[in-house]
Amino acid sequence: MKFLVIRFSSIGDILLCTPVFRLLKNKFPHAEIHFVTKSAFVNLLKGNENVNQIFAWENTSDRSELYNIQYDAIIDLHSNLRSLQLKLRFWNVPHLTLKKKNVSKWLFSLTKISFFKVSHIIDRYVDTLKYYDIKNDFEGLDFVCESESDNLQNLPENYICLALGGTYLTKRIPQEKIIELINKSPNSKFVLIGGKGEYELGEQIFKQFPEVILNFSGKISIQESAIVLKNSQVVVSGDTGMAHLAAALGKPIAMIWGNTDLGYGMGPVNRQNIEIHNFVVKNLSCHPCSKLGFDICPKGHFKCMLHQNMVDVSNFVEKYL
Repeated sequence: MKFLVIRFSSIGDILLCTPVFRLLKNKFPHAEIHFVTKSAFVNLLKGNENVNQIFAWENTSDRSELYNIQYDAIIDLHSNLRSLQLKLRFWNVPHLTLKKKNVSKWLFSLTKISFFKVSHIIDRYVDTLKYYDIKNDFEGLDFVCESESDNLQNLPENYICLALGGTYLTKRIPQEKIIELINKSPNSKFVLIGGKGEYELGEQIFKQFPEVILNFSGKISIQESAIVLKNSQVVVSGDTGMAHLAAALGKPIAMIWGNTDLGYGMGPVNRQNIEIHNFVVKNLSCHPCSKLGFDICPKGHFKCMLHQNMVDVSNFVEKYL
């Protein structure tokens, strides 16, 4: 059998797909499992023994090769117009599609009532396989981490990894809260990771604390960021793909929630009995406000982040150093 799994983005969502590959391979040991995603995320599954071939959607030759393969089933874990376009290309092939539960998420954002919370995304991913009588094994995420990189020779022995990224501003830890955390952890070393968009923020923080900060934001690859995470003692992150990567690597996480919430079903998955502490500002009538995020707080006050108690976060991370 040949399966094609579709998920175009992003880091966290793709990592959360990995149980699907594992479960399919366990059910059909001799099957070929192919995966199509955006070029930026192809290396995220490098070394995954459950995936036989990965196609980059933007690559013309990859797409041409993909179109000429005869699949037995298409598993659409993205469920958008682009994945529909691909499924129409294979119109005669059975397809299984993720139920996104967008209405429930919207109602949860609107009402804040727990009744509208949705099941975890992994459960919904696995639910697409129920036709094959496949159930969740609760074994968490799979990720193969490289052992070393020439760009990471100067990592401290003991450090906190701080993930600066986030697709939207309202999911990112604000600069003033990061500075507050560093000031409340005077004996700790911090290594910063993030994308190119976080480079300037990382440099600003480094200039204030050159003795305790190492800034890799915008300077290293996803695989190298994984090495930084793996060698850290503890991770501090907002609702971003790096939190899922940290969980896949078995690291304790201080998860700082901004406008999003566990009720959307996208929290990190605890595989190895690691401690994941969710820091949420309580009793905010406006929280949560979106399943994705905004470039600016809709209310203008950004209390979900700016009212975070960094003493509590510092106490959590310090016990791992």
